[in-house]
Amino acid sequence: MTVPRRSVGLAARIFVSSALVVVAVLLTSLGLTSVQARRTADAAIGSALRRSRAAVARQLRERADGLAAVSAVSAGVPRLQERLLSEPALATRVRQAAEYRDLVGAAIVLVTDAAGRVRARTDYPMEAGEDLSRVALIAKALSGERARGGLIDDRDPDDMRFFFALATPLGFERTPPRGVLVTAFALDDSLAAALAASMGADLAFFILDRTGRPFVVASTLPRDPVAVALTSRLDARRLDQVSIDDLEREAVDTLTANINGKEFTGLPLPIRSAAGALFGGVVAFQPRSAELATFHALRNMIWAALGLGIVLALVSAFVLGRQIARPVQRLAAATKQVQDGDYSVEIPVGGHDEVGALARAFRGLVEDLREKQNLVDYMMASSGAVTLRLEAERAQLPDRAAAGTAKLEPGVVFAGRYEIKEMLGAGGMGVVYRAIDRELGEPVAIKTLRPGVAADDATLERFKQEIRLARRITHRNVVRTYDLGEVNGTYYLTMEYVEGTSLKQLIQSRGKLPVPVTLTIGKQLCRALEVAHEQGVIHRDIKPHNIVVEPNGFLKVMDFGIARLAQAPQGTGLTEAGTALGTPDYMSPEQLMGEELDARSDLYAAGVVLYECLTGRVPFEADSVYALVAKHLEEAPADPRGYHRDVPDQLAQLVLKAMAKQPADRFQSAVALHDALAAIE
Repeated sequence: MTVPRRSVGLAARIFVSSALVVVAVLLTSLGLTSVQARRTADAAIGSALRRSRAAVARQLRERADGLAAVSAVSAGVPRLQERLLSEPALATRVRQAAEYRDLVGAAIVLVTDAAGRVRARTDYPMEAGEDLSRVALIAKALSGERARGGLIDDRDPDDMRFFFALATPLGFERTPPRGVLVTAFALDDSLAAALAASMGADLAFFILDRTGRPFVVASTLPRDPVAVALTSRLDARRLDQVSIDDLEREAVDTLTANINGKEFTGLPLPIRSAAGALFGGVVAFQPRSAELATFHALRNMIWAALGLGIVLALVSAFVLGRQIARPVQRLAAATKQVQDGDYSVEIPVGGHDEVGALARAFRGLVEDLREKQNLVDYMMASSGAVTLRLEAERAQLPDRAAAGTAKLEPGVVFAGRYEIKEMLGAGGMGVVYRAIDRELGEPVAIKTLRPGVAADDATLERFKQEIRLARRITHRNVVRTYDLGEVNGTYYLTMEYVEGTSLKQLIQSRGKLPVPVTLTIGKQLCRALEVAHEQGVIHRDIKPHNIVVEPNGFLKVMDFGIARLAQAPQGTGLTEAGTALGTPDYMSPEQLMGEELDARSDLYAAGVVLYECLTGRVPFEADSVYALVAKHLEEAPADPRGYHRDVPDQLAQLVLKAMAKQPADRFQSAVALHDALAAIE
């Protein structure tokens, strides 16, 4: 009797077929996705590494260029040469070399004589006389050329050190070098960490020893795995062919390192000696996990879909039985949904899984950004509302200026727009009021021109010129000027309402100002003058009355009422040669003589202001204007240290230079004066 073969049920066949199809499709998708993702990740990592390598080369070059520039300047200083080359005592030479090392921020300093013998070195202070003339770095410098390149200290094989050195001939132009000055910065862990932080990549510096074996001297990653990767994968011959001028496209074999379970890819950059020999290099490392994160997430989803497909097929086969077609359709729909990338059912946004955590993190990020934006908006609004008060105008002859001037009483609406709050002060040209701009709801200062002065066409034109010049200057150290108008024959100027204290009042109340305060005032004054001079504007009335100090420490220069274009065409200037405008206590000799002025006249006045800040008094005092003018023209100012013993010699000489009688003997620009102030510690 023939035993009938048991046929496999439809449900089982559908289950097996469906399961195999689902598994095959998902595994194929997983395989293709894996291959493509890795190719994309490798390309992205390679591009990032080339950029990182080029950035490392650029930063090392910039650091070397900076040190080379300082060394070139220092090498030409006769006094430094004598101390390094002619001093007979080794300890003194070493001490001088160490002081220079600390000054320029180098790791080591080495000095040789004209024969290449060591005169002093900071890394091995007691060694002298060693002949380094055959070292390429020294030999090039002894031939009159500047040289740079890697420098290896391998005296201790277990603790070798790597430097980048620059050799500069010691001597003068057109004369043979008297010796060589070598400065070097260390390629160590601190430099690797600094460069890595700026680039977002890990770095490792390595040396090739005499056998060509790489030795890791510094790294932001654990050294042992890096050393293993270099030993097994580094091809020194291919690295030696890398062109330093084409780092972003140069192809070199990448290195791989497994560090604490994470896979890293690295790309080396050669570091050569002064003769061009390969000494070692630096490797930029990027983790592969960051670039493969998207692939890993997709792979996990495909594995989840594979498991879900199998489960659904199993349930369909054994639960639905004869109605297997329906589960198959559901399985097909589910498979299609997975293939289309719709995983919303599997990812409850409001749950406690990764997606829920991501949603909550994103909401937190949005809230954080919103809070920061609110803070920025608040600061912007506050900065627009906080202004400074024009206190300096209070000191400018209120009785004489007010004579014949119709005062505007508080509460009066001037020009149909500005509600007068109070009179701040008066000067030779008019009266200054505090007012509220009713259209904008903001405080402003209004300067009105006295009717008697307005009859003078030249004075009126000078008043108009004030707004034309001042509006060209926009800087936080300059009082902003808004508009010029005229009401019933009264000309007025609107400007920033300044709440603060004039420098004159500060000096009168505090007397001599501390040196750090004076330096801060001087540097900010120079910034204001720099901006004005760049626009071709000479202030011509720099004095403490026209300088306001904010409560937060900012300084503002105001009153460009007698300013004029530095390059005004002949015949068009309001103040022609032979006419002197300004305040005699602060006027330069050429201004007192009515001569043509340039920016150096403002620098003279700035020097007087600094003198008054340091001493509490102006440099020249007299019973009459004529006597005062004579002192400015003929007498040298007293040394400010005679009134303030804490004034540094460098600052005293700076102030006296700014007040030189001849413009050619002063600082030639506000930038130069600022830099000189900034150099004072």
